[in-house]
Amino acid sequence: MRGLSPVGASRHAFCMSRFYFAFSGITDMMLNRVARVGLLGGIAAIAACTSVRPISPRVYLEDNAPPVVWVTYHNNTLVPVAEPEVRRDTLRGTLEGARVKIPLADSQTVQAKVREGEKTVLFLSGVGVAAISTLYVALISQAGSSGGQGIICPVDKRGRNEGYC
Repeated sequence: MRGLSPVGASRHAFCMSRFYFAFSGITDMMLNRVARVGLLGGIAAIAACTSVRPISPRVYLEDNAPPVVWVTYHNNTLVPVAEPEVRRDTLRGTLEGARVKIPLADSQTVQAKVREGEKTVLFLSGVGVAAISTLYVALISQAGSSGGQGIICPVDKRGRNEGYC
């Protein structure tokens, strides 16, 4: 550091490091809050964009390959099947780590998580409205805090407002 003695330079570096660590602690706390809000927003976005619906296993599994499907038997027993695939008339996958084969004739319905475009549009519209509303409120609240007296209306001799104010 130019212009500082060795003692002054070390004192300057010490003060800068204390400032950095104090500031970084505050920044880390803020980033943790932002990360939490982002995580909650991401979970809400995932929930808003999908729903569990009955599917046609042959067509849907070939195109989308979901990680899990839920099979409902004719006696209303619900079974989750991981890594599903259809071969001929049989749904194959794993159930609690064991390989299973379920004939499609034995199942009442097969359900999977399906993307919902309409829900996604509604969710993003809501987020946009919330962001714009927040920005508007923030700007309006700062507009009134200029330190001035605001609008001054002229009054007559009796203390009543003039007609144009």
